[in-house]
Amino acid sequence: MPRPSQLPRPFRLFSYLVVAASALAFVLSWRYYPPVMSVELLLLAVAAVLSEAFRVLIPPYSFSLAYPLGLAALIFGGPTAGAIVTALSAVSLDDFREHMPSTVMAFNVGLLSLVSMAGGWAYVALGGKLLGGQGVGMSTPLALTDFPGVMLPMAAAAFVCVLGNDVLAGIAMGLKWQRPISEKLATVLWLVPSQIALAFVGYLIAQVLAISVVAFPLFIAPFVVASQLYQRYAGLKDAYADTVGSLVGALEAKDPYTRGHSERVAGYALEIATAVGLDSASRECLEYAALLHDLGKLAVPSAVLTKPGRLTDEEMSTILEHPERGAAMVTRIPPLRDLAEYVGRHHQWFDGGGYPAASSTTQIPEMALILSVADCYDAMTITRSYRPAMSRDEAVAELIRCAGTQFDPGIVRAFIEARVGLEVAALAAADSAKSPAVSVAGENGCS
Repeated sequence: MPRPSQLPRPFRLFSYLVVAASALAFVLSWRYYPPVMSVELLLLAVAAVLSEAFRVLIPPYSFSLAYPLGLAALIFGGPTAGAIVTALSAVSLDDFREHMPSTVMAFNVGLLSLVSMAGGWAYVALGGKLLGGQGVGMSTPLALTDFPGVMLPMAAAAFVCVLGNDVLAGIAMGLKWQRPISEKLATVLWLVPSQIALAFVGYLIAQVLAISVVAFPLFIAPFVVASQLYQRYAGLKDAYADTVGSLVGALEAKDPYTRGHSERVAGYALEIATAVGLDSASRECLEYAALLHDLGKLAVPSAVLTKPGRLTDEEMSTILEHPERGAAMVTRIPPLRDLAEYVGRHHQWFDGGGYPAASSTTQIPEMALILSVADCYDAMTITRSYRPAMSRDEAVAELIRCAGTQFDPGIVRAFIEARVGLEVAALAAADSAKSPAVSVAGENGCS
């Protein structure tokens, strides 16, 4: 296990400060709000510990029911009870298996306990009702008459817990990884809305416990099942990504030109997708399609792919078959089957030309048209065996010239606007010349 001394000194000092503040706060909290041991709090404590075994991994973060369970303990038994339940979930067996430094584990315990107590104090200071009462068997659920007054202390507890946790965690991450603290704060503050939502799940858990202990497992079970289903879904997505990576690797091993080409095309395609407003699911499909768009070249002889001179008609015919062959390969992989149309038509022209076959413009999927622009831009800016690379200015000018014939004008405009540096000059030049390539579907061809 790494020694605490191996961690940056500022992080260690900050950790010790948080742990000391948590210990002092715990003593004060126990004095004013001693926890009343009950079956309900025992259930919450056990559930919080077990919840770490069912946590959902969304790298680089993980989520579990420990947070709402800690808040439920806070609402049910007060700040000290909330701190105890939260602290029990702060360290898991995985932390020991992964040899987490003891300083980090102590910081996690101290941080979660401290913010839980702070949230609990905010709750009771604003008149929040402790549902567990002052003794065993004295549980009192919230009544209609408690609303809307109880919403203010509930919201205060949630914001104090969430913001306290995120700010202190962001500072600690910045000190630990020796990165700007503002950068690390940005990586955790985007989680605030989901954490606030989970806080209100905690209030529901407390209410259920106050009504009936028997109902608690029935309330928790759906969340456990949902987390496991999501984890399996995330695992399947990882498997799909690994499959795509393996296929791209096989293609790059055969054709040196494609080494890095697929990744660059995927990056350009995602820039366009963001610019034209595609949703996250469509962007994910587009990324996979971009990575696999040249998969059909696996069926093309290496001698043809790497030939330095002019191709014969027969060799060119073989090259032109690669979109269809790639689509056929993707179709045989069930999870990727929906990508086949985009892979098979990424060389289709906006005006219906191109290959593998002419078609009407209304039949060409938008994502295939996006791939066409991204693919051609990268091809033009990379040195090939038969020609040098174009400059970025030249490639952009060619996209503009061929918009309306080979490329969708709207997608060309979106791509240029998404590029850094050239977009203003390129668009100004196009507008000043009133180029039909950008403003309307022009009639220029593309050689």
